[in-house]
Amino acid sequence: MNTRKSYEVDLLSSQLDGKELSFHEDDAFFGEIGGLVDRGDIDTTVTCKCSGASYRFTICSEGTLIVPCDRCLADLELRIDTSDELVVRLGEEYSDDGDCVVVPESTGVIDLSQFIYEFIALSIPITCTHEPGKCEYTMMQELSKHQAARSSHEGDEDNDSQDAEPTDERWAALKELINKQKQ
Repeated sequence: MNTRKSYEVDLLSSQLDGKELSFHEDDAFFGEIGGLVDRGDIDTTVTCKCSGASYRFTICSEGTLIVPCDRCLADLELRIDTSDELVVRLGEEYSDDGDCVVVPESTGVIDLSQFIYEFIALSIPITCTHEPGKCEYTMMQELSKHQAARSSHEGDEDNDSQDAEPTDERWAALKELINKQKQ
């Protein structure tokens, strides 16, 4: 089922100025977009202001996303609340240079689904983790075991590297010079 069709907005419509559009993004929406986020429950309101051949869309999204915890990989419910603007104008051919999206006047239709998805994805913090003590217990136990094993090996490697003789003859010559200076 193509849920993205409902996100298409006719820019040539005379009733677009001041119009408020409402959308709901759920697992089907995120699955169809196929990005990093694949689960969520978001409500989005889009308000349009027109001035000639230019359109300013204010896109406000609020709800929850389900993302993996960066620490334990279990599902993490992440609350988001974002408000962004998208400037669109009519032109000869499609262009998205970052500041303004140009839509061909011949079609006059813009699909807002990808822009809404990107604004939602950009609202996700760089690090997503459960509150302290809320991570999945078994995963944290496994991480703890591996972390302890790694730190004990790192200590062994430091001791070995200090006692080991240099294998490169240049290092051996340098070590010999240092030893002569010490005497």
